[in-house]
Amino acid sequence: MIIGIDGGGTKTTGVVVDKQGLVIKMATVGPTNPNSSNRESIWSELTDLFSQLLQGKELSDEDLVFAGISGAESGGKKEWFKDLLVGLLGDKPLITVDNDAITALYSETKGEPGIVCISGTGSIAFGVNEKLERGRVGGWGYLINDGYSGFTIGKDLLEYVFEKYDTGSHKPFPLKEEVLEHFQVKEMSELVPLVYELGKTRDRIASLARVAVERSNQGDELCTSFIEGAARAMLKDIHVLYEKLIKHTTAHDSVPIILTGGIGQHAEAMMVYLHSEARSAGLPFLFKRAALPPIVGTVYAALRETGGKPSDAFITRFEGYFSV
Repeated sequence: MIIGIDGGGTKTTGVVVDKQGLVIKMATVGPTNPNSSNRESIWSELTDLFSQLLQGKELSDEDLVFAGISGAESGGKKEWFKDLLVGLLGDKPLITVDNDAITALYSETKGEPGIVCISGTGSIAFGVNEKLERGRVGGWGYLINDGYSGFTIGKDLLEYVFEKYDTGSHKPFPLKEEVLEHFQVKEMSELVPLVYELGKTRDRIASLARVAVERSNQGDELCTSFIEGAARAMLKDIHVLYEKLIKHTTAHDSVPIILTGGIGQHAEAMMVYLHSEARSAGLPFLFKRAALPPIVGTVYAALRETGGKPSDAFITRFEGYFSV
């Protein structure tokens, strides 16, 4: 069997798949991000998850377990999480713990090389080449190189609204009214304590990106400029990663670039800009929005750990489960 685990800060999904690609069982429990949950909590959630997935069945040395865990990239968290899984599942199966970027990538490339750009509350570009060498650009938090994040787009919108307000536009204007409505307040002065509340600044400002994306998709030129600015920053990071990781190591006619996260998934202007600029520069980038959930990537990543590749029949059977 192949067991995939997609763990995050709000929920954790697990899937059991047989060697032919048939989904046997799926289940979802609570958060397992090691940066926001303690060992006891994670142990409890995983115990619940495996109880549902395995229903008492013991694993053998023919079974594969791959966990793509948000927050497991640094500080020895991978090893910590793997030890926890071994404690729960025993040491017979091949157990691998990795970051969630690899599963987001592999959900679309099916274990093949490429680059994934995550543009949600934060942003990061992550890639893998034919030699399984890895690289990243960004992902250092909202104060450092976070140009295509929801935070950056939300901040652009918020700054515009306050700038126009400061220059005398105290009368209602569309973006001002939408920002006030978004935060459910009536006056601009009420926004300040909301966005500066300790520990909530990043998420609250990032939530405004939804307003910018929706307005851009409706043709608003100003909001489109915010989205295009984010796309420009994304393309810069993609190019850096391509040059140092893929250009000289991977034989390719095109390089898959997977966009995921709320911005990349929904901002039409971002995709238009990326296609146009890459084509103009003669870059071999094939942009695609993630269509399948990261849990799919955990299964392809598990196969990759053993040097295996999914057959066409496996892919059809497995992915068919998620397209119903």
